[in-house]
Amino acid sequence: MGYTKWTDELKKRVQELSEQGLDSRNIVEKLYEETGVYYAQRSVQRYASVKAPQNNNSENDHFSIEPKYSYGSDGKVDDIKITAKYLLLNEQTQKTPEDILEYLNLDVNDWRIVSAIPNQWTTPTDNGPKWNFQLKVNVKPKLDDELTFEDITEILKQEIEPYTVKQVAHSAHNLVIPLPDLHFGVTKKQDVQNHLDRMLDVINKGYKTIVIEQLGDLFHSSQMWSSQTLKSTMLQDVDMVAAWNDAKWLFDVLVTATLKNSTKVYVKQMAGNHSGNMEFAFMEYLQAKYPQVAVHNNIKFRDAYLLDNVGIMLAHGDLAPKNLPMLFANEFGGVWSLSHSREIHKGHFHKEKIVDEGGVISRQLGTVKPNDNYEIMNGWTLSKKELYALEYDSDKLVAEWHV
Repeated sequence: MGYTKWTDELKKRVQELSEQGLDSRNIVEKLYEETGVYYAQRSVQRYASVKAPQNNNSENDHFSIEPKYSYGSDGKVDDIKITAKYLLLNEQTQKTPEDILEYLNLDVNDWRIVSAIPNQWTTPTDNGPKWNFQLKVNVKPKLDDELTFEDITEILKQEIEPYTVKQVAHSAHNLVIPLPDLHFGVTKKQDVQNHLDRMLDVINKGYKTIVIEQLGDLFHSSQMWSSQTLKSTMLQDVDMVAAWNDAKWLFDVLVTATLKNSTKVYVKQMAGNHSGNMEFAFMEYLQAKYPQVAVHNNIKFRDAYLLDNVGIMLAHGDLAPKNLPMLFANEFGGVWSLSHSREIHKGHFHKEKIVDEGGVISRQLGTVKPNDNYEIMNGWTLSKKELYALEYDSDKLVAEWHV
């Protein structure tokens, strides 16, 4: 589609059609009848008369909306700041950006949420406590050239060609490479390069089986066009397309090297609180590109596997950290009963802490991620930055590499 110049006369015609009750789709058809040109529906929506966000729940008398508009130099709405007050609900539920836009009566195809700041409290009633919410939302119109989900999917699918190598084992030992909290977006290729070079020296020794553990928070953000966690906590802005490219580079190097220096490679996935959804998609990319690798794309809270006679439980580390040894025994009894030694691998806290908990070695692992503004503000800047490699014989740990 070529560039379309929006004249004042054309903008006025769009507004007239909108005031007659036509929606953006019908306005596009009407303009085509009149001019012979199909105009982008998203642009038509922006130039049409903008209706104020409204409450679409007539049963809720406590819900009020106060919109504040900002206009660009061309007269179109450029920004809306909205305060939604006293939304009374029977229970506390997590809302997606689409849910919020629906509450505000805004089209999810035409608007995107820039930020959302919630407050909440309970009010006692005869029928029990009720949840109250105040939500301050900043929304902007989507641009014609803005990346859509389909655009992003196409970017991530580029150059996914199955890749195979000849595998050779040089040892009866196994190697585990835990990768917690890489936070690509904040972490860049240059932050990982030197660590990766030293890791390759370890991999090149050769092993029977190599396991790569992705322990969560592979990316800093759960979204492509805004920076936020899975719970919508707003973060410092990051370039997520660059983050995906950096993550692909790291795993392409690692997976290729591990395939060349072992007879079997596993990738174990554990979703983090920052980017669990993105991590699931990334594992699908790895499986498509490397059919020789056994990718376990897990989205549960915990997982465990048996490496010869060594039982290893995986967790991101943010949930039930004190109960993990007992959860290991109860939730993964098969792995537990067959193990000669047992370990827990986790991250989340960005610092190393190794504890023997009743014979279970709990390894909380650090990260190579540079300190972000939030960590610097709170003084969480003292932990060492390194990657790990753990070498096992059939029964226990025999070597620990810090690179």
